[in-house]
Amino acid sequence: MTGKNGRVFTITDYGAKDDSTVSCTDAFQRAIADCQKAGGGMVRVPAGHFLTGPIDMVNHMTLQVDAGAVVLFDTNRTEYPDITSRWEGLTENGPRPLLFANGLHDIAITGTGTFDGQGPAWWATMDMAEHGNARPDRPIRRRPMLVQIKDCKCVRIDGPSFINAPFWTVHLLYSENIDVGHCKMINPPTSPNTDALNTDSCRHVVVHDCFADVGDDAFGIKSGRDEEGRKMNRPTEDVTYIRCHVLHGHSVCAIGSEQSGGVRHVRFLDCDGDGTDNGIRLKSMRGRGGVVEDIVASNIRLKNVRNAIILSLRYTKTPEEPFSERTPQFRNIHIDHVTATESGRCCVIEGLEECPIQNVTLDHLDLSGTNGVTCAYAKDITFKNVRINAQSDPFVEDHAENIRRLDWTEVPVVSATQ
Repeated sequence: MTGKNGRVFTITDYGAKDDSTVSCTDAFQRAIADCQKAGGGMVRVPAGHFLTGPIDMVNHMTLQVDAGAVVLFDTNRTEYPDITSRWEGLTENGPRPLLFANGLHDIAITGTGTFDGQGPAWWATMDMAEHGNARPDRPIRRRPMLVQIKDCKCVRIDGPSFINAPFWTVHLLYSENIDVGHCKMINPPTSPNTDALNTDSCRHVVVHDCFADVGDDAFGIKSGRDEEGRKMNRPTEDVTYIRCHVLHGHSVCAIGSEQSGGVRHVRFLDCDGDGTDNGIRLKSMRGRGGVVEDIVASNIRLKNVRNAIILSLRYTKTPEEPFSERTPQFRNIHIDHVTATESGRCCVIEGLEECPIQNVTLDHLDLSGTNGVTCAYAKDITFKNVRINAQSDPFVEDHAENIRRLDWTEVPVVSATQ
């Protein structure tokens, strides 16, 4: 495959050396500049190890990383001047993404090579401010995204591995018409905030056949935080994640907690997780606001997860308050054909006193774990064709209304002495 007009700009033709100790920033920049002058094309990274500062894409550009190519990003903070972007749901200043596409159209990142963010150097600079303890005299020191696609249209990412992200691995923001496939996002399980791929205030996105082994959520949906997110009112909608596999991570399929701009028309299909903290996880809390609706999770296979299915409006503990724009809402959710073995909790649905979770259908579930199903502050919930094998509390209902269980089977737990 070549870029637009068949032009190929190979970085070694611009002086890039296969030497991870020698900067190739200038070679990347000159190759991309020639690509832009030509009206588009392919910037090619051949096999080898190439060290660079930030890479800024241009319109009609394909960035091709060949098999055996490793792009290592410089860990010098001065290489990444601050930009204004969205960080965990809020507009803030922070370091430029390592690989950045801003306000572009018709771009692609292809090949089976690797982008290495060299995260350990960034994780070592963290302080407690990044864990919610920021003060005016000690602001949060942000770490860069490995990849950010911002305000773009018609984007394709196919094939590469993205490893050792300083912060989120791939961040799709304010963009539309995106296809991401056959990618790997790999960060150590203990690496902080290294979500695999977050779709954030985007439309018309398909993520397929991807693998994640990370230190936070794997495949997530977001749309801004609290009052700012509500005022921006840029929902994430028409998104499909299909045939994705997760090992370590906080969840396989996640929505929230930064979902204040709303989330709708989302599909998680034919995905699996093994050793992941949570399987299907929708999370929010008082203050976020926003409506999450028309969500489908189907054909999900889970093993050794802490929570197989959890829909919670109690992500953090907050005092009860009257219903308002600050109140998050989950409704019109369908979950079917989920299997889970060796779980902690099989299924938790927990709304708020002022706003129960509403209209959820769960069909063809086969779940086993320590605890069964809990429905609290929930309304119009239907279970059909459910098999529960729980060591305790196979079903608990609390402040719930119109909970229906059809073809519900509880498998007796056989003790070791029997």
